[in-house]
Amino acid sequence: MIDTYGELAFTLARAGRDRDALADARDGYRRARQLGLEHAIGSYVAYNLAWQLLAAGQWAECERFTIDLLAADSWAAHDLHAIRAQLLTRQGNFTAAHKHLEQVDRVSHGRDLPWLERTELALWESDNEAASAAAAEGLGWRHPTSGPDGGLSHYSSPFYPLALRLAADQAERAAGPRATGEVAEIRRRTEPIAGELHRLMTSPAPEGRHPGVVCNLLLAQAELSRLEGASDPERWETAATVWERLNRPFEAAYARFRQAEALLLAGRTPRQQAETVLRQAHQRAVELGAAPLRHEIELLAQRGRLRLEEPVDQAAMPPASSPAASLGLTQREAEVLALVAQGRTNRQIGETLFITPRTAGVHVSRILAKLGVTGRGEAAAIAHRLGLDKP
Repeated sequence: MIDTYGELAFTLARAGRDRDALADARDGYRRARQLGLEHAIGSYVAYNLAWQLLAAGQWAECERFTIDLLAADSWAAHDLHAIRAQLLTRQGNFTAAHKHLEQVDRVSHGRDLPWLERTELALWESDNEAASAAAAEGLGWRHPTSGPDGGLSHYSSPFYPLALRLAADQAERAAGPRATGEVAEIRRRTEPIAGELHRLMTSPAPEGRHPGVVCNLLLAQAELSRLEGASDPERWETAATVWERLNRPFEAAYARFRQAEALLLAGRTPRQQAETVLRQAHQRAVELGAAPLRHEIELLAQRGRLRLEEPVDQAAMPPASSPAASLGLTQREAEVLALVAQGRTNRQIGETLFITPRTAGVHVSRILAKLGVTGRGEAAAIAHRLGLDKP
């Protein structure tokens, strides 16, 4: 009987009925406790409940619930540690997340390793090497069990947006004279993933129509547009909408954040539209306690000069007594100088700060004059020496 609750919750989730799945998991765990089985066979129902709480954005309850479960002797410790790791990652407690992933390894006993959770953690830590390795391992592990059409598994589809997000991040960070070659190489390495994504989006396989799989594939398509150098606001809006319908607030907030970024980059719509979208993402990130996502949203608001309902993180703003202020640099000039120190061209500076290359050039000229130098190399050297080389 208890097994039935677990299977039903899983089936409801695959059908996109996450609210019903959460209610069923609650009922199943309540029944398991009545029978005294919450730490035995009922622990798998408890895992379903913990996962649904995480997915639905009920993080405070998820945190209390998983702590209590892991304090007891649970048969599902492997999965519960993985959920804790993902929750802590999204909250920004990376050190604790690593410790729970280590616990997963200790109790795995040949079961699936937490490649998905490792990939997400590495992405938020900006550890490209670890993220790439984890994503490759995860896709390789899941693919043989994904069915005859390949790759459409409820479990494997989340790897596609993460892998393409990693590649897009790497392409955006590429700078300097060899940037074109670096970006081309990054895109070349991801061609198999992009090709597989196209195949999956057009596949007639029934599993490819499961709401959770569709959401992941649409998110991957949006990440692909970012990798291709023209982040598409419409793709991000579509991804955000389907995640919202599925009652997955964290994924929806991330997609809204990228939608606002894409609107700013496109420059074809009023900035008020980007500001409205970004405010939605920020409000949800604050409500969730998603610190890393909130930080990225606030940095985007700062670069794009957008106003949020919550104040921009002041830690990202240099104090009045900072080296930049002592040199007579404005906040915007300090941001431009940091990008100059990273080897960015005027075009790349403009794309990062959502200004025109000409405006970026004006800022650079003013910076050179204030620093009393004649070239970008000298300005970069001063920035490195004074610690002004980080935006």
